Amino acid sequence: MSEMTGVIVTRAEPGATETARFLAAHGVTVLKTPALDIRLHELEADWAPINGEKLIFTSANGVRCYKEAGWSRDGFAVCVGPATTAAASEAGFQNLQNTNGDADQLVAEIIGCWHPGEDRFVHYANDAAAGDVCRRLQEAGFAARFVPLYGARPVPWAQVQFVWQSVQANRDVLLIHSAKAAEAVKDWLGQAQLDTKNMKLVGISERAVRPLMGLEWHCVERAEQPNEMKLMEALQIALEAGVSSS
Repeated sequence: MSEMTGVIVTRAEPGATETARFLAAHGVTVLKTPALDIRLHELEADWAPINGEKLIFTSANGVRCYKEAGWSRDGFAVCVGPATTAAASEAGFQNLQNTNGDADQLVAEIIGCWHPGEDRFVHYANDAAAGDVCRRLQEAGFAARFVPLYGARPVPWAQVQFVWQSVQANRDVLLIHSAKAAEAVKDWLGQAQLDTKNMKLVGISERAVRPLMGLEWHCVERAEQPNEMKLMEALQIALEAGVSSS
């Protein structure tokens, strides 16, 4: 990583600390300000996995909240990518499938690998996911149910106002991990009255940065694939070259 004035990490905890630690180890000055607060919902009686169901996780936070719920990790878990798969392994899952992509790739691999009418799935995710993965699996003939295990709520401006006083709009880099975080950051930028035209925007995907594309940026970089490794590669490009990959 190239030395830089600062990279603003907006990822939710505990991922924010992981990203900040990695960047600091590579000589990057980090401003950590999580945009979302992850909260496990009060558990309902029918949310626990049913015997024989395969579990779907589309984020490491989903895995962590599942573990917090205290349910068995003996089942088979289908995970969206390497970070989610690593979180599932750390949580104690031994039977894992890493689909190594986004939700579309996960759905495609389930349809290609498993059997409608035989294999059943339960998706543990953010309540904002709205069951889209399960809907597509159901359309393909699978029994699938969605459990809104946790919520990701925007952190209000009042809680981050002091931190954002140190943002340098002439050269800082904004790192975005999700569209929902981007929505919260957009509000912060308005509250701070920051001119973003000399800032750099780096996002984990096209969808993640979309809420911020109405603002003017010095450059915009997007990860080639929606995972942390590719996001760090996109950040490196922004730090070194400052040219847009759009």
